[in-house]
Amino acid sequence: MKILITPMAAMAETSGPFSRTKIIANACLKKGHEVALCAAEDVNYQPIKGVKNYYAPIPSPFGLPMFLGKNLFKLAQRLGIQKRKTVHSYEEVLHITGAISKTHFKKDVNSIQKAIKEFDPDIVYAEFRIAAIVAAKLANKKVITSYSYPVQASYASNTEYSKHVNQLLREDNLPAIESVLEIFNWGDLKIVPSIYKLEPIEDEGVIFVGALNSYSENFSGVKKRDKIVVYMGNGTITPKRQIEVMKETFLDSSYEVYIATKQLASFKEKNITVAERFDFSKLMPETIAYINHGGQNSIVDGLVYGVPQIVCPGKIFERKYNAQSIDKIGAGKILLEKEFKSSSIKNIIKEFNQTKKYYKNAKKLGEQLKKFGGAEKIVEVIEKLHNGGYIT
Repeated sequence: MKILITPMAAMAETSGPFSRTKIIANACLKKGHEVALCAAEDVNYQPIKGVKNYYAPIPSPFGLPMFLGKNLFKLAQRLGIQKRKTVHSYEEVLHITGAISKTHFKKDVNSIQKAIKEFDPDIVYAEFRIAAIVAAKLANKKVITSYSYPVQASYASNTEYSKHVNQLLREDNLPAIESVLEIFNWGDLKIVPSIYKLEPIEDEGVIFVGALNSYSENFSGVKKRDKIVVYMGNGTITPKRQIEVMKETFLDSSYEVYIATKQLASFKEKNITVAERFDFSKLMPETIAYINHGGQNSIVDGLVYGVPQIVCPGKIFERKYNAQSIDKIGAGKILLEKEFKSSSIKNIIKEFNQTKKYYKNAKKLGEQLKKFGGAEKIVEVIEKLHNGGYIT
């Protein structure tokens, strides 16, 4: 079987979509399927051995010409504008990144149509990429899309950003939409890399697959948790601020601190290490707290390793939902942007040490996440859809 995987793209660091793409692609390859990508080679892209990548355009913020978009993005990073911006919905994310601007959306749909024509896949897998769902429908191909509770139009939408997409849909004789998020419902099936308890979606077309990675290790033998892991992505707290606070809180302490970021050069100062990425499978079993921005991948990683989380979601709708879920189930604490300081973090770490419920709750949810099949389940779903096992 031939599977075309199409991750969303962005000029900003947002590792979730492509990391999931890589896991799914390798799971499909392992089962003997032929895989290709149609992925923009942005800051998050990585080549996958044995997988051809068809060209896709990188969106420019707000649909501006690329040279203006790059300068605007760099200026926003330098001035920390992103940390002050409230993002209300995934529809607004698509608007800000430029993914649904008139020029880019048309180019994006066309690039995926071209990849479909050349590769001729049996199934298109859209990793949160609206244009891929549209392209698959135009090509009369079955399409599966990634999905989550906060991207539902009923949860949060900004319909004022649907104008240009609607114009293009009409040109292609496709149904009009009120919100571009309604296009997710055009997918034959929707895959949620989580569980119902964390994302209680009521939809017959939804399949929960839990954590995508395989986590077969037994962490019960770990006797000492002496690590702090920090990953904030392109979040509210800038890398510079992260390092300042981590130094103030943990420098020369008994904890080893690991800060993952693509925005700064790697370095090590005493017990604090900064690098582009780390092997979380080695660090997490010995981690006392995972400080993150509330992205879906980060939340799941913390849970499957039974690590209490300190989640600082900022003003981003999806991250706030995830942070509230972690806080509600007692697997971690929400930390507001203004509270991201040494005294607050020290108090939370102290609470984690004194109240073992955070470890117990994280471990319990993590065990549930590991039982749903992950990437192997996605491959089974793709195979079943291809063989007519799902009525669509």
